[in-house]
Amino acid sequence: MSDDKNNEVGSTGGPLRPSGKRQVSGEGSAADQDNRMSAKVADVDGAKSDGNRILAFPRSVGSEVKKVIWPTGREMVTYSIVTLVFLIAITAMCTVVDLLAGEGLEFMFGL
Repeated sequence: MSDDKNNEVGSTGGPLRPSGKRQVSGEGSAADQDNRMSAKVADVDGAKSDGNRILAFPRSVGSEVKKVIWPTGREMVTYSIVTLVFLIAITAMCTVVDLLAGEGLEFMFGL
């Protein structure tokens, strides 16, 4: 028996793949630490930073919306059809279960 963990094998026979963060809790990358430092510096400015944050929010929302990959017309039609078919199927299943439950209760209690 060896305590060496490097020889572990996954269920497919290959080596295990990483599945999460490798950082220890409380430790971040240099970029994370820089962001925290700049946030602290911005908070020191006081009231000026409050106004800047309020005005910066719509700008940041706009920049995030520009990053979104919007679906094409064909994709929208496909997604809409899939959604409607799923909705109809679930509604039909709920209706069948409701009718069967009602019939079962009427049979059991003789209403």
